[in-house]
Amino acid sequence: MADQIVIVDKGEFKSLPSRSFREGLLGKTLERGLQELIEQHPQIIPGGQIAPGSQDPPRFTLLCREMPVGSWSLDFLLIDQYGTPTLLEAKLAENPDSRRAVIGQIVEYATNAAEYWSEGRLREKASYYWNSKGCSIDDILLDMLDDDNADLDLFWSRVDKNLNENRIRLIIASDELRPEVRKIVEYLNRETNNIEILGLEIKCYGEVEDYLALVPTIIGQSQAVAEKKAAAGEKILWDYEGLHDYYADMDNELRADRLKRILDWAKARDALIVDKKKMQSFSIKGRSEKRLMTFWRRGKVYCFLREDNYLGGAEERDSFVHELNKLPVFDYNPEGVKDGRTSHGSLEELSEAEFEEFLNVLDKYSYSAE
Repeated sequence: MADQIVIVDKGEFKSLPSRSFREGLLGKTLERGLQELIEQHPQIIPGGQIAPGSQDPPRFTLLCREMPVGSWSLDFLLIDQYGTPTLLEAKLAENPDSRRAVIGQIVEYATNAAEYWSEGRLREKASYYWNSKGCSIDDILLDMLDDDNADLDLFWSRVDKNLNENRIRLIIASDELRPEVRKIVEYLNRETNNIEILGLEIKCYGEVEDYLALVPTIIGQSQAVAEKKAAAGEKILWDYEGLHDYYADMDNELRADRLKRILDWAKARDALIVDKKKMQSFSIKGRSEKRLMTFWRRGKVYCFLREDNYLGGAEERDSFVHELNKLPVFDYNPEGVKDGRTSHGSLEELSEAEFEEFLNVLDKYSYSAE
């Protein structure tokens, strides 16, 4: 650890000596000082070092402190603007657990994350945590996303997908990572595709608590590794042929059949919209030629509920929603929604007669080139 850093202040050079967390930070000492820093200022995690060269590197906000994982609890669970769950354990170098034990600990948390947090449970726990502090998790996320019109239902759906596909990030934070821990972190991050395993060293400099310099450094990431991880999750164009091939290999034959029928139906009437995405999906156009619905690979259906997506405005939207909600997998409510909502059930849960009725409803409200 450097014994000092030098700050140039209006031509004057000021030397700040290294400062131990034992001396205190934010009114706390030792590990509690490090934890208080991360809790109050998650932006201390340098996203630009995690995704070097990115135009929009990860930005972090706290979802929950002491997050339960079975009978254990994780120090911090954070999220970035891409919906990537980020598990963080904070250990000072003098803590015996800052050696190899912390690696096994955080990997064990990651192993159980989907089991305990998916299917909306993470959202519930984050809401409870922030409500207990007199805040709203929705407001916290909208601030992090820097978009008052962001669709939070879609965001949480993305979080669930990332959990279920082990697309998560693990960070071990310390004032100084031990050499053996650095070596393991570098190896694991290099050899994994979906999961990022990183170290975060935070150095503190200064003599008085109200004038300190903090220097965060990410350990285990490099430009080559970052590019490999990005390529592993690269977006591709899921066109008609690619989607047909994907559905042909699905294990759930009924779901695959219904997705293919909708895909063929949409293509025949020139209502199909395909995009570059990581996940296999397609959309259909409404009569306004704007998006009406998106169909995901697990059979869930996202319905766009903004009134300007409908040629007949709110009246047409409400009529469409009313007809859809007669079917058991839909429960759309436009009130208070800024973009849309995802169905609570999947297409294969419909009977054949219900599925035919769904197609009839789509036929009335979707675009046709005829």
